[in-house]
Amino acid sequence: MIKSVINFQLQRIKRNLITFSLMGITSIFVLYVGYRHDTLVRGIVYLFVMWLCSFCIDFYAIWRPAKNDFIVRNPKKETILFVVCIIGSALFFFLRFSGILNWDTLQGIVKLAIAVLLIFAFPIALAVILLLMKYKPFDLGIRLQGFIVVIPVIVICAITNRIISPDSLTWDRVVSEGGGIIGALFTGFIVAGLSEEFFRVIGQTRIGELLSNKGYGWFITTVIWALFHVPKWYSDEHNLVEALLGSIRIIPLGLMWGYMTHRTKSILPAVIVHGTNFWGLQNF
Repeated sequence: MIKSVINFQLQRIKRNLITFSLMGITSIFVLYVGYRHDTLVRGIVYLFVMWLCSFCIDFYAIWRPAKNDFIVRNPKKETILFVVCIIGSALFFFLRFSGILNWDTLQGIVKLAIAVLLIFAFPIALAVILLLMKYKPFDLGIRLQGFIVVIPVIVICAITNRIISPDSLTWDRVVSEGGGIIGALFTGFIVAGLSEEFFRVIGQTRIGELLSNKGYGWFITTVIWALFHVPKWYSDEHNLVEALLGSIRIIPLGLMWGYMTHRTKSILPAVIVHGTNFWGLQNF
């Protein structure tokens, strides 16, 4: 079975050389971030763990392949809707975190007008439109399958982080920011996990169909998702270079989540892994 997985991955690389090259370039930048922050070893381990997780995902998918692929009825129209969602999200994050507006002193009506853009950022508007287009939740990735692979992925990340960087565990911070365990779980699984993985599956499937290459859709969507973190991180430290490098640093993690969705044909395994991502392995 191990040999089958390796052969499968090699075949995928041969068929998607451009995507693989982009992943290689991304990995070089990730290692540069590690070198820049004197955490090069951790950067190397992080990349290795992301590959190891993908190996486990492929192992599971070969052992128990998912039969129902995602449905995309109108790639062009639905990609346009996805781009509109991106623009709305980008506008919200820019207005909220760029510093061009002082959020604390804004009038309530202005805050409310900006907050309306949250329907794109989460992305509620996109989900509603697709449901109105007669898509069912099952068609959009809400499928009760692929959960077994969640276990090895979480275990690998948890053990590695415990060995390599036990001080980066973010659970206490997540609980504090969420106002308690219930708030932390809601933030992890719903605000971050469900909304971001739904955004990811719609992007990577629609762009992939439009470009006739699932690898392109997978990589492009993950890069967009990563760049959405830049405004918030810039607002925290007012360092654009570090914010951009930070977004590049999380691309391998996002690729692993997106790959899990692609191979299991469900967003729920990735939602669980995303929602429990308080190990901090990618934070260096």
